[in-house]
Amino acid sequence: MSVVSRYFLARFVTGFAAVLLVLVLAVAVVELLGDFEDVVASSEGFAGALSFVALRIPSQWLPLLVPVAAFVAAFFTLGSAARSLEFVALKAGGVSPLRVLVPLTLAGLVVSGLGLLANETLGIRAHEAWRRQAHGEDQLEFRRGSFWYHRGRYVYNVRDADPQARQLRGVAIFELDRHGRLVRSIQAARAHVDGEGRWQLDDAVIRTFAPGAPQAPASFERLPHTELALQDEPALLEAGVEGLSIAHLREYRAEHAGDPEALRAAALLHDRITEPLSAFVFVLLAIPLGLQVERTRTLALPAMRGVAALFAFWTLREYGVALASQGIAPPAATPWLILGGFAVLGAWLLARTPR
Repeated sequence: MSVVSRYFLARFVTGFAAVLLVLVLAVAVVELLGDFEDVVASSEGFAGALSFVALRIPSQWLPLLVPVAAFVAAFFTLGSAARSLEFVALKAGGVSPLRVLVPLTLAGLVVSGLGLLANETLGIRAHEAWRRQAHGEDQLEFRRGSFWYHRGRYVYNVRDADPQARQLRGVAIFELDRHGRLVRSIQAARAHVDGEGRWQLDDAVIRTFAPGAPQAPASFERLPHTELALQDEPALLEAGVEGLSIAHLREYRAEHAGDPEALRAAALLHDRITEPLSAFVFVLLAIPLGLQVERTRTLALPAMRGVAALFAFWTLREYGVALASQGIAPPAATPWLILGGFAVLGAWLLARTPR
């Protein structure tokens, strides 16, 4: 690698680390201010709020901040060099700008790979830790395509949850006696939990067993709708596929093939894979925009174009995932088409940029 390539690559790496740090700090401040009332009311105080933010940033914000930091670092690395006529000096010395662009592009690939690794390790663990902090030590366990939760005399099995609607789907409840023997099992297609211990069950099947008489047949009852008095379990409302790893999303999709939940899992699976690759695509977009500064002599106009491109990209991704989750758009192709379309846009802009 030439001295010029190492120079620009070092500027990109330094800029990426600095921008990512600033973005993380800005998000942390916004999160703390947004939850200020909870911080004041909480018994854990400011330390608990910092712990909450420290877990929320890698699980919720880091997948978004890494691509943005890569774009900003690549744009300012090339844009500032173009504005100070460094590229003119390189051309005058017979050095092709491609000597600079190739290492930056490869750096974008490395950032994407590191982002994917961080999402599947740090992000997943931070999400699980946040869930434990929010709902105590009891936690959900993902096994064979569904979520398991044990509290007291009850063992719950849930296929999926909608926290906003407080609805559980694919519910199985197993009630045990004090010796750990099965007393009753309840299976329902859906359950609505009202937060006061009332569970509204749809399409329920209730079986009652006699632990002291294992040979006795179980009683059987099928109800289109019934209400049960059970303890409110907020942790169950976190039984969503959004916090699963890529491996678990693939398992969930295979276990529930043909169900609506499988479509959402497939959409999230491909979204999870392509999300880190957006850092590479953003670098491709930043390269021609940064080189345009040599002609415009200002960073403002190319920067505004870059912001518009990023806004369009994230908007299309959000709508694409939503449509794919509902089966309106193909879950496998949609995120890849959006990612590929913006990669082609970056290559087209680069081809039109005078070098």
